[in-house]
Amino acid sequence: MKQNPEFITPLGSELGRVLGRLHGELPLPLQQALQLLCAALGEGHVCLDLNPLAGKRHGDEPLPKLAAWLKALQAHPAVGAPGQFKPLTLDSAGRLYLTRYWLYEQQLAKRLLALAAAPLEAVDPARLRGLLDGLFAAGKQQPDWQKAAAASAVLQRLCVISGGPGTGKTTTVVKLLAALQQMADGLLVIRLAAPTGKAAARMSESIRKAKPGLALADDIAAGIPESASTLHRLLGSLVDSPRFRHHAGNPLALDVLVVDEASMIDLALMAKLTDALPPHARLILLGDKDQLDSVEAGAVFGQLCALRGYSAAFAAQLQAAAGVELPLAPQPPAIGNAIMLLQHSYRFDANSGIGELARLANAGDGVAALMLCRSGNFSDIALHDAPLAHYRAALLQRVEQGFGAYWQAIRAGDAVAAFAAFGRFRLLAAQREGDGGVNWLNAAIEQRWAQRGWLNPRSPWYAGRPVMVAENDYALQLFNGDIGIALQRAGRLQVAFEAEGGSIRWFNPGRLPRHATAYAMTVHKSQGSEFDTVALLLPDNKTPLLTRNLIYTGITRAKRQAEIWGPANVLRLAVEDAPARNSGLADVLRSAG
Repeated sequence: MKQNPEFITPLGSELGRVLGRLHGELPLPLQQALQLLCAALGEGHVCLDLNPLAGKRHGDEPLPKLAAWLKALQAHPAVGAPGQFKPLTLDSAGRLYLTRYWLYEQQLAKRLLALAAAPLEAVDPARLRGLLDGLFAAGKQQPDWQKAAAASAVLQRLCVISGGPGTGKTTTVVKLLAALQQMADGLLVIRLAAPTGKAAARMSESIRKAKPGLALADDIAAGIPESASTLHRLLGSLVDSPRFRHHAGNPLALDVLVVDEASMIDLALMAKLTDALPPHARLILLGDKDQLDSVEAGAVFGQLCALRGYSAAFAAQLQAAAGVELPLAPQPPAIGNAIMLLQHSYRFDANSGIGELARLANAGDGVAALMLCRSGNFSDIALHDAPLAHYRAALLQRVEQGFGAYWQAIRAGDAVAAFAAFGRFRLLAAQREGDGGVNWLNAAIEQRWAQRGWLNPRSPWYAGRPVMVAENDYALQLFNGDIGIALQRAGRLQVAFEAEGGSIRWFNPGRLPRHATAYAMTVHKSQGSEFDTVALLLPDNKTPLLTRNLIYTGITRAKRQAEIWGPANVLRLAVEDAPARNSGLADVLRSAG
């Protein structure tokens, strides 16, 4: 049976062949659903929601009406109801899953609900109040959401803390760990982790810098770790296996696990992470709900944050323990008490165009976002409204200006100064391929450097080449997202990487794991990083990748100046596009309340 090429995906084709060998030729409604499901997984969805697609057309091919589609799927032996463990699972809401993803969803929901419902040892509210009053004495915001988050982490086994740039997530987590250690009988075993090596390194550095300002007792300070690992290393990756060394049968040896950049964690990894926690452990998830979702399937962190809602009992408990009054929800979800949103930015105040544009992006107000960019009221926001062909020369001139201090440090052979200068300016793009994508940008920049005589175009390596590591190498202690800079050292070219304490580690170029030139990077790769100035490039036309989350993430990487290069209409359409990943996780968690 010939099928519309628009339906074809490699995974869908392979699954179709496997199921065809088991059950004979698949009926067209199942072929269509299978290919659409696999395409949806590639876009980050956990399942295929049949409801909005039924009766429509996909390309030139009509899709069945909902009742007929459901009937055809239910009749096939490869499709089962939840719990029947067929290759495909079709739930009562019309969502079709690869069964392993349905199982991940159920496993994760069960574990999160168990954490949220787990009883804790009795906490003396007066003692906790005294500790928190001391730790958060400088807090002037009302309500003090940092203080509320710290109290929540002491009172519950699950705590989810979301906050944008400058809202004090690191400060909050160090203070709450100090409170946990002081409230415990004996020091707790605390582990820090993040999805990527770069995020883990940033977490380690941030906590190391934050601790001295708290004037903690030596034993309490020593009990707050300063070294974070990747989640894969924490769980114990196994060669050529999707499983980990640590799981329910071999849990992690810890009392508290703090995970940063949790919005980057996909459904499968989050399910395996929670499965590996010992029964008594606390889980603290940190992130920004408004940033981009994980690259792989799922939007776990954002879906959890959407379930915020406080019960009267928990609000009274937190009032006694922290003096913070929480808004009540009439019917809060079972995990609603665990969600804390840090809402005051200490970086982007009322005079910040970046902060205001971020707020409008999150609100989906594309028209107001354009008006702000064009108003001239904010010096930290600039919009270059033109297609790429019109601003290419101006952009490359801006790039040369932005990297001016960087090249001065390169010529001086000063690695420390080079890293400092490289962090001041960065190009971000929505996509990797195509005109205006990361690969195009890096090639265009290197061509300009070659015209200036700063590099040999026939050689991939030259003094000044910045590279981003694309895979973890635990032997070399180089991780996905790490930035290296090539410099002349002792008469030969070597690649410098920053290390703890401001020192530099040197490697021969041939020893590096997989890497790429990094004058420009995707917005996805920039998550967790900060630069003085960011130039965000938009493609000439709206694409599925361009959503309000991408705009928000891109502009908030900038601490001082955000420049947007691309057509104004594309920016407006992106801000108005709210990403929504199909999943049943929120429904499962909400129904348990």
